[in-house]
Amino acid sequence: MIVIGAGQAGLLAARRLAHHHPVIIEQQETLPNNHGALLRFRTDEIAKSLGIEFQKVMVYKGVLCEDQRTITNSPTIRDFNAYSYKTTKRIAPRSIINIEHAVRYVAPINFISNLASGTNIQYGKSLQDYFNKRVNGEPIVSTVPMPILMETLHYPFKPSFHYQPIWSINCILADTEVYQTLYVPYADDEPYRVSITGNKMTLEFAFDPNGDDCDTYDYVNWYCDLIFGRNRSFGNVTIKQQDYGKIVPIDDNERQKFILWATDKFNIYSLGRYATWRQLLLDDVMKDIALISKMILQRSDYRRHLPTEGS
Repeated sequence: MIVIGAGQAGLLAARRLAHHHPVIIEQQETLPNNHGALLRFRTDEIAKSLGIEFQKVMVYKGVLCEDQRTITNSPTIRDFNAYSYKTTKRIAPRSIINIEHAVRYVAPINFISNLASGTNIQYGKSLQDYFNKRVNGEPIVSTVPMPILMETLHYPFKPSFHYQPIWSINCILADTEVYQTLYVPYADDEPYRVSITGNKMTLEFAFDPNGDDCDTYDYVNWYCDLIFGRNRSFGNVTIKQQDYGKIVPIDDNERQKFILWATDKFNIYSLGRYATWRQLLLDDVMKDIALISKMILQRSDYRRHLPTEGS
């Protein structure tokens, strides 16, 4: 088995499908950690299946009103729509709709390296070159974004894809241990969401916050004052960019048609948010891996029972 992509979905697939002895193909030269935005889990299923301990926490949420000072726990439809447009330039349901406090599970800092432990990763591999040389054979689990895979496989019915890159500022706060999320629906020159996971503060933007007129430290100070009522000491400030940060859904029939086409024609199984082009969490990826495993087994049994030539 081949797994394309050593991101979280690819690593999880390699671990859960270890009985297929997967080889992970990764274009980057080192283990990627592309997810700079918020990462929490709704269940501890991944933790249990991999033997990695997650921390169970209670997360509290709020929404920053249009005056940019008042925080509310009763957002309006106007707030929902403003947040959606700010993040995707489209109006559609987003995570702000549910701001009830909820139990979540937080992975350890070394989660990515833990996921990669024991896997066979081949770095610096060209995706296009791999597909050009490949012939039908072993199954492939692909985490490649759907528009890229369509182009690579020369899919004749590619629709228009819309997505927005996102940037995130991450820092470590002194003397802090809380789990909170603040949605910021208004002001295009502000982050759209600010989250605190333990002592890590993450500010997510629909634009590059490191521009000439911006100061990343000013953003952190402002939202510390807003959330805590005072400035806080912080350090280890980093900025990350995700090209496929916020995706806009395409027609579901077209999406599923391509996924099945890639499986039938190339024995490729699409996995993950960008490969299947739908909103989902890593918890959902676990369920998809189980479905892929079942499909591979069924197809293998089917081919095994086909009559051989001359029989």
